[in-house]
Amino acid sequence: MVRIIYLLFSLLLSFSVKADLTNNWIVNKVYISDSTYTKKVSPDDPVYVNRVFQWSENEIKTNIYSGDFIEKCTNYKLDKFTIHVDEFLNKIGMIDSKQMLRYDFLNKDGNQSVNQIDIFCPNIQTTWTLFEKNADAYLIMNTDDSILEINKIKYQDTVPSFSCSKAKKLAEKLICQNIYLSGLDRSIHDIYHNIKKYYDYNNAHIEFEKIKGNQKRFIQQRDLCLNEKCLMEIMYKHAYELHEYMPVVTPY
Repeated sequence: MVRIIYLLFSLLLSFSVKADLTNNWIVNKVYISDSTYTKKVSPDDPVYVNRVFQWSENEIKTNIYSGDFIEKCTNYKLDKFTIHVDEFLNKIGMIDSKQMLRYDFLNKDGNQSVNQIDIFCPNIQTTWTLFEKNADAYLIMNTDDSILEINKIKYQDTVPSFSCSKAKKLAEKLICQNIYLSGLDRSIHDIYHNIKKYYDYNNAHIEFEKIKGNQKRFIQQRDLCLNEKCLMEIMYKHAYELHEYMPVVTPY
């Protein structure tokens, strides 16, 4: 009897450790379902990649849902339990004839289980749901047709698209000092170069000149910012405006 109680306690403790999210996390992968033709979201879409999650003991900060500002979830409550893989795939709307999706997401087959974590944020009356992929990676619902994978990182692992050692302008230095702005800068860079690659592939160099001009004007406007709030607003707005030019499916 004592041994059974000990084993049960060990299992509960094991899940508790695995479900410890108190760290810095960043979106590094975007999964999409078959319904993506209804949404302009592509696999590993840079508009979501590099968004940040920061967990501490009593607070979560993230720009994943808002993009242009940092949401704070204080005194959150966790509800942890396990569900069957098929139930998980049904919940996220990803179960279909492509059984490989099981492996893309979790590296598990239909006979296994996955840990689900519901995070209730009383201050904003919101519940966020995560699914454990492994100790260093979780999946989180984003839209009706996309799932984001977040991975554990060190704060200093998130860097912008430019070298911070060469940053001279105040705006550049502010970006280098802020994990959210660094990720947003990287997203804008990746969106822009995805678009450029697409236009180059289609020999549409003249059409691309308009986008190139907008990018230059954005950088000029960005460099006039004197604080992080200004940068967050301008960079987020530009990321979404620029993203409108990015193709959902690329031929290369």
